[in-house]
Amino acid sequence: MRRLQILGSGNAFNTGGRAHACYLLENSSGRKMLLDFGATSLRELQKRGVNLLELDFLLLTHFHGDHFGGLPFLLLELDLILRRDSFTIIGPPGVQAACETLLDAMYPDYKFRLEIEYREVKGPFTRNDFHIEAIGQVHRPESLGYRIRGPRGRSMAFSGDASFDENLFALVDGVDAAIVELSMEKQEDPPIKHVALDEVQAGREKLRAKRVIFTHIYDQLAAQVRALELGEVAEDGMIIDFP
Repeated sequence: MRRLQILGSGNAFNTGGRAHACYLLENSSGRKMLLDFGATSLRELQKRGVNLLELDFLLLTHFHGDHFGGLPFLLLELDLILRRDSFTIIGPPGVQAACETLLDAMYPDYKFRLEIEYREVKGPFTRNDFHIEAIGQVHRPESLGYRIRGPRGRSMAFSGDASFDENLFALVDGVDAAIVELSMEKQEDPPIKHVALDEVQAGREKLRAKRVIFTHIYDQLAAQVRALELGEVAEDGMIIDFP
């Protein structure tokens, strides 16, 4: 891993103007991949001058709109504007059906010239020098978090949306940087399947990554994280380098 750029650090409501979940990873081989692609993500890529011809693939955590709802716009751009021949989408089991249902709802009867390859995550795999391991997270039935390692051994983890539990702790254990969702100040009763600030305060030591960056967040909650010194806070456009 060489660099991670956060293109969207916000929640489903774009609270405070933060963009939906989207992350651009580049490894030391120069390979680039996308991790999640919410409804605002194409705009963020264009705003920051990212060359879409250099993207190797998209990896999805789950099928909520703020995490994959921008996919039709990305594929139209690749097909009609950039004239790419192919693009690969990797995600939890059911990824092809979920994506095709979304595409059909938004652009019914559109026929892509672009060849779209879908691959389901069924275990650890390597693609273009990204070594990827998935660990199921408690949010949606299909939800996966990912541990990603580059050719020089630098590593990161991304929770997607998750619960504050053993699955999340295993996901982030020992990585150089963990990108962890933090959606609310207090957990509810019965619990909502998102991470809350009061849970992090009570169990921060369980997040055993070298760096913890909280995302899926809003400004008021981010200010509390900083005041309590619980970790770093993601911002749109933020760049994390892996020396």
